[in-house]
Amino acid sequence: REVRAKGARVHLAPTVNLHRTPTGGRNFECMSEDPWLTSRIAVAYVRGLQAEGVASCIKHFVGNDTEFERNSIDSQIDERTLRELYLVPFEAAVKEAGVQAIMTSYNRINGPFAADSRELLEGLLRREWGFDGLVMSDWFGLHSTVAGVLAGLDLEMPGPTQHRGTKLMAAVEAGEVPVEAIRAAARNVIAAIVRTGALDDGGPGDETTRDEPADRALVRRAAAAGAVLLRNEGGALPIDPAVARRVAVIGPNAVRGQIMGGGSAQVTPVHVGQPLPSLTTWLEGAGASVTAAAGCLTHKYLPPLPLRLCTNGSVSFFDDPDDVDRAGAVPAKVGELRSAHFMWTEDPIGSGATTWGAVVAADFTPDESGEWSFAETSISNAQFYVDGELLLDNTDVKPGGSFFGMGKAELSGTIALEAGRAYRIELRLRRFPNGQTMSGLHIGAFPPVKVDLMAEALDAAAAADVSIVIVGTNADWESEGWDRDDLDLPGRQDELVRRVAEVSPRTVVVVNAGSPVAMPWLDEVDAVLVVWFPGQEFGDALVDVLAGTVEPEGRLPVTFPRRMVDTPASEHHPGRNGVAPYVERRLMGYRWYDTIGRDPLFPFGFGLGYAVTSIASAAVLDEHHVEVQVANADAGRDGVTVVQVYAHRLERDGLPPDEPEQRLVGFAKVAVPAGSTVTALVDLDPRSYQGWSVEQHAWVDHPGAFELRVGTSSRHVAARLTTRG
Repeated sequence: REVRAKGARVHLAPTVNLHRTPTGGRNFECMSEDPWLTSRIAVAYVRGLQAEGVASCIKHFVGNDTEFERNSIDSQIDERTLRELYLVPFEAAVKEAGVQAIMTSYNRINGPFAADSRELLEGLLRREWGFDGLVMSDWFGLHSTVAGVLAGLDLEMPGPTQHRGTKLMAAVEAGEVPVEAIRAAARNVIAAIVRTGALDDGGPGDETTRDEPADRALVRRAAAAGAVLLRNEGGALPIDPAVARRVAVIGPNAVRGQIMGGGSAQVTPVHVGQPLPSLTTWLEGAGASVTAAAGCLTHKYLPPLPLRLCTNGSVSFFDDPDDVDRAGAVPAKVGELRSAHFMWTEDPIGSGATTWGAVVAADFTPDESGEWSFAETSISNAQFYVDGELLLDNTDVKPGGSFFGMGKAELSGTIALEAGRAYRIELRLRRFPNGQTMSGLHIGAFPPVKVDLMAEALDAAAAADVSIVIVGTNADWESEGWDRDDLDLPGRQDELVRRVAEVSPRTVVVVNAGSPVAMPWLDEVDAVLVVWFPGQEFGDALVDVLAGTVEPEGRLPVTFPRRMVDTPASEHHPGRNGVAPYVERRLMGYRWYDTIGRDPLFPFGFGLGYAVTSIASAAVLDEHHVEVQVANADAGRDGVTVVQVYAHRLERDGLPPDEPEQRLVGFAKVAVPAGSTVTALVDLDPRSYQGWSVEQHAWVDHPGAFELRVGTSSRHVAARLTTRG
């Protein structure tokens, strides 16, 4: 519905690459470390999306598992690992869900770029799987004129074209590309338009903003349902405001929580419900008092310029870049200032020019007096002025990783401002041809820091009955364009949690991050709740879980390691000399931990609930169905259990070293009313007892008996059932 409201008919989602490493920059976009789990989510996602008349463009095909040198790295993955892990979600989306579009990845796959791989696109995707939809490149992810179209890459994105157009016409005239290859690509593009009904409707329509109460309610339910409770000692959660009369809300993500990761996955929400206001409304409404403190800072780059402090904001574009400095110059186009972050894939004026200028201006009225920090990040040269005085000029600043590696490093400076007084700020940008087709600009700002943030937080915690510490990452750390360096929480957050736990009678930690983080303070706190990047209804959804209105239903789709060196790809990630060797082969995620016997911090599939549920019994109905009895011993609370089934080959002699100890082959989310026992039927993967044969180039049955392990995580097994033996 939102895609259609935006005047579009193709949704560039879902991302179904696997979590090969917990520090992958785009892990927050992906589903899990397990191919079967990812494939089930992908199939449901695509079916639901396309039922609304919008085409799903699943991505990134394939092996786009790191942001390190992502535009050139060669992901070297052996055939069996590709088939049994990385290709599984894509195959399911094609064969089961009828996905209508696929986006190729930036990287190379065993030599050729993904967009040029005839083996993957023509051979596997179209001939073997029978895909008849649209194949497009990622943005600027096509590197050829001839190879891509011969491989079956239909559409180069974005426009205007760099490698096709007149270049492709010349290749046809030279006999390098047959006309039928062009016709086939054109037919697939037209078919996509027809399938989405855009022709019947006279086009996708105008762009509008959709903001419906039902949508907000849905996002809130999804955010709450995805929260994973990892620790709950002494019934620390749910919180009862009648008992916890004094509550400290602490942490950098309390006021500025992260609702989504960075990069092209970012969208503009109609509103953002932050944790602190929602928690304050709930707790004070119940008669409790609330004290707030940030505790520390975590940003790598300055946060966006706060538009709430800006008036008379505008964005003006000029045909001549030098007009940005000419008094009285008439802009070619003027728009309203609605964001402090801009990206343009073509000139914003619409003339097709490669040179232009822009001025972002506003009256900025600070709400605090003192030394304010401002920053600019851009691809082209930019200057920042305050009341006509130059504060920043990044003309000589070198590239620094911003804007997917194309932009300059952030340049920042400080200036003393007086609260309540309006200052005219201007950012003047000059766009000249620099080999980049994209342009971008980010304006950052941060208020004066006048107090000892850590001391302030500890004072609040010491005076409270319970401290809610909201820590995590943000788009500076988890984003398209770069991977995280380690598992540590940014800044002094680990110190903050530990010191709060020392002085607070009860400490509840909320982790607001898109990927696993280390928890060196785990045994020192009472409760830990992981909320991921939960979307625009973050605040109210968090209240739902902490108050106990909603049961925490989420389970870990990834293993949480203790240390980076414990992870299966740590010795080989992110690669070197242009190559990323997948030496761990099929032992990814929990398969690695379970096979080599290494204990994770939290295992795959783990998650607690408030109700006391358990698996009472399990039985094999047939080779592909397991019946499970789930009991709820809590007489006063309904519960939820996610039953999981793992397959283990009993006969281990002669198996290759990367044969996993077990692998997920089925799961079912089971609602269990208070004081009752329910029966759940778990459907198993049709390939539960199969593997890919390189010799036969086919899926083949594994010989011998299997043990089906039924439990609530990869390490919590309640029943072992023998089948096929």
